[in-house]
Amino acid sequence: MAQVIKKYTLYAILIGLVYALLAYHYIYTGGEGVDIFDSIQILKKEKLNLRYTFFSIKSKKPENILKIDVLRDAGIGDILVDYDLVTEAQRNKIENKYYVDEEE
Repeated sequence: MAQVIKKYTLYAILIGLVYALLAYHYIYTGGEGVDIFDSIQILKKEKLNLRYTFFSIKSKKPENILKIDVLRDAGIGDILVDYDLVTEAQRNKIENKYYVDEEE
């Protein structure tokens, strides 16, 4: 009986890990002298997939980051504003440019 419980527990853990990979973006913000756990931000994905599950914003231009539809829709712009990589106005300007392109 204990063997069966261990097996089901292992299955539950594995299913949870797979779900965590499918459902969230893990964004590395970088920084020197910063604890690794403090430099990872988590964003909920719009739908379950493996696209951009792990992504680093370190040494990337905000325009190039916001160009990625999947990350933009998940809200990566908020992280860029929080880390002072762009202002709120700049973020809105860049995002609006891509939203207008999508509608056309």
